[in-house]
Amino acid sequence: MDVLTDVLHSLDLKGWLSSRTEMTTSWRFEFAASQDMIFHILTFGGGYLFIEGEREPLRIEDGDVMLFPHGHAHILCDEPASPLTQAVCLNYEAYREHRLFPSENEGTKMVMLCGAFHFDQPGDSPLLHCLPKVIHIPGERGRMEHGFADIVNFIARESISLKTGSEVMLRRLTEMLFIQVIRLWIDQQADAERGWLAALRDQPISMALGLIHQFPEQGWKVEELAEAVALSRSVFSARFTHLVGEPPLKYLTRWRMQKALRLLKNEVKVEKIAQQLGYESEAAFRKAFKREIGIPPARYRKHG
Repeated sequence: MDVLTDVLHSLDLKGWLSSRTEMTTSWRFEFAASQDMIFHILTFGGGYLFIEGEREPLRIEDGDVMLFPHGHAHILCDEPASPLTQAVCLNYEAYREHRLFPSENEGTKMVMLCGAFHFDQPGDSPLLHCLPKVIHIPGERGRMEHGFADIVNFIARESISLKTGSEVMLRRLTEMLFIQVIRLWIDQQADAERGWLAALRDQPISMALGLIHQFPEQGWKVEELAEAVALSRSVFSARFTHLVGEPPLKYLTRWRMQKALRLLKNEVKVEKIAQQLGYESEAAFRKAFKREIGIPPARYRKHG
């Protein structure tokens, strides 16, 4: 399993399409900040996207996909001066609605799909940390990518489907959409010189990350990781810290805690978790967990 796949798997991603909105007149939707990751698909029409904290709007067109990794507040409208249609609080909730705002004199101006992603185990994910306020995939770009347009079109069709199993289909399709959006965004970061994604493109550091992710139970020392990727200890440590943003053993500890959080939710015994993650004793694990997470493992298991 590669590092990115391992991190995606650790998130316990859940996707949901919550609404399909059709507008036959001018429109403006103001989305409040959300605890979850919001997404929109504009399947018909065009307009503007205003993002909290940003002065200039983005132009959006038919087929565009917008993902808000940190749930920032934003506005979608056909024109900057359009009056408010609806204020929306969008979170991951198991419901779906069809909203139509009719007008006697005009045809359809916009069709938009809205939904959210929830992560049962976001923790201190290195991937989520490096994502921007918004990832905007223009429709033209999406149509050029093999499989991406198919997923978007499939979601659009299922959004109006009343067939048995439609909700299950939409869950899986939205989760596939998330992974595809992340893939496209990563491709756009080819020139990044620092950060977790830059580290994945650096062969020695990527190899070290792979070892940490594949064998978190190993009692890794910096010199052992350096030797494994054919670098001196000093060069490896400096390069890893520069790219990833923290020293190798700090990253190892954080990744162990990510694994621990998931194992605790799966009702694995604390003693077993300590063994799986390479701690010398259950007491050593409990101490490390409380230091990193802030509460004892038992309390986390009880309250999440």
